[in-house]
This record gives sequence, C-alpha cells and structure tokens, in this order.
Amino acid sequence: MRRSLFLSIPLAICFLFPAAFSQSTAQSDSHAAAALHQKAAALFRQGQYEQALAALDEALKLDPKLVPALTLKARVAMAANRFDLAKASLSQAVEFEPGAAYNHFLLGFCYYVDNDFKNALPPLERSRQLKPDDARTHFYLALTLEALARVDDAIASYEQSLKLEKDRGAALADTLVAYARLLFTLGRYGESESLIDRALATAPDSRDAQYEKGRLLFERRAYAEAIIHGKKALELPLEFLGAGATERQIHFLLARAYAKSGQKELSEIHLAKFRAAPPTLRR
Repeated sequence: MRRSLFLSIPLAICFLFPAAFSQSTAQSDSHAAAALHQKAAALFRQGQYEQALAALDEALKLDPKLVPALTLKARVAMAANRFDLAKASLSQAVEFEPGAAYNHFLLGFCYYVDNDFKNALPPLERSRQLKPDDARTHFYLALTLEALARVDDAIASYEQSLKLEKDRGAALADTLVAYARLLFTLGRYGESESLIDRALATAPDSRDAQYEKGRLLFERRAYAEAIIHGKKALELPLEFLGAGATERQIHFLLARAYAKSGQKELSEIHLAKFRAAPPTLRR
C-alpha cells in the first residue's frame, strides 16, 4: 500500500513555494528589525547607550542593510565616545545608500568631532554636492575648512550657511558665533562684534555669545563691560553637549579684565581658577 505524503502547511509552503516562503521570512525579519530600531531609539533618548547598541546589533542581524539602524548606531556610538564604531557603521550606510546626503554628512560630522579634519572634508563636500541647500552641512564644512587653515573657503561656507538660514527664517546663533570667532582671530573686530550682537539678539542666554562679546569689549578696552559679559557667561551652562567656551577660558578673560580695571584681588582669584582648570579642547 502506498503511503500518503503529508506536510504541515508551513513546510508545504517552504518546499512547494520556496520564493514565497523566503519573501515571507524576509518581511518578518524586516518588521522585527524595524521594531528593534524603534526600541533602540527610545533607549538612546533615555541615555541608555549600551542597551541601545545591543538592540541595534540585533536589528542589524535581522536586516544588515537597515540604514536607519546603522546611522542611529553611529549616533549612539558617538555619544558614548566610540568613534571607531561610529565610523564603521557610517561607512556601511554610505556604501548601501551612496546617494543619501545625510549619510555622508554624518560621516563627515563624526570625523569632525573626533578632530580628524582631513578625513571629515570629503564626506562633507559630498553631502554638500548632494544637498546644496542644507545650511547645517555648510556650517560644519566651514568649521572643518577653518580647522584646516583654509580661511577664505571657510568664510565662503559660513556666508552660505547664513544665507540659507536667513532664507528659512533667521540665522542661528551657533553659526553667527562660530563665524565671529574666525573674524576675531583675523583681527576683524568690527565685523566680529556685529555678528555677536546679532547672536545675542537671537539667543541672549548663549554662553558662547556672552563670552565672545566680553572678549571683543576687552579688545576695545571697555574692561568694566567685558567683566559684565564674562560674569554672565560664567553663569550660563555649557553648550553643544559640553563643547564651547570653557570655564577656564572665561576665568582667564575675567582675570585680565579685572587686572586692567585695577581690581587685583579679583584678578588673582580668577587667575587661580584658570590655572586650576585643566585645558579643554573647544570645538
């Protein structure tokens, strides 16, 4: 007697319709990967970086080409100061979606915040080519060019960033302050102060803008006013996740301004605080 062949429905689909089974499995994995990506995003917002990275690793096992997971993994890795991991993830994202300006921007940004300006330049330039109306890209390109001592190119990028920001409503204080700093180093104090005044009008509680205004007033020998802005800067929190004008820099400004004002005791207090604070890189 011939034995009848019996297969369960899932196995029948697998054997008789392998393409359909594969597609169904792929869709299931894709949905699971997307859910893990969302979970990782929530963990990232809560500051749980290691847990977020673990969820993203699981997501990428299910869908290795899930670019949003790769870019989020890079952002989490940067927040955890794991720049090699961030660069590796972004290199994959660029490989999978070479036409996406955001992927190139993030890669350039990652190199920039890791102080590797030479390698930051190509992806930022590529991002600008792909999306020329993105003010943020022009801004970080300007910062990178400035770090590479390409002053004229940096100025052109700052100007373009300000133009694009104005077209969209108003210039951002961050851009105004960064551009003003460059002009300050070039001795173009009048132009620098004009930008700082615009920044303060936009963001009066900007620690960086208050500090830069104090420096400009010191150069104009308006020491009492420089002290006012220096003290204000000291009361305000650090900007850019810990970057920006440091307490050490502000104490040095105040020490000099008090000294010029003949207030030796206060000058010595701030000079001692300046010397006690460790040097910190300002990006």
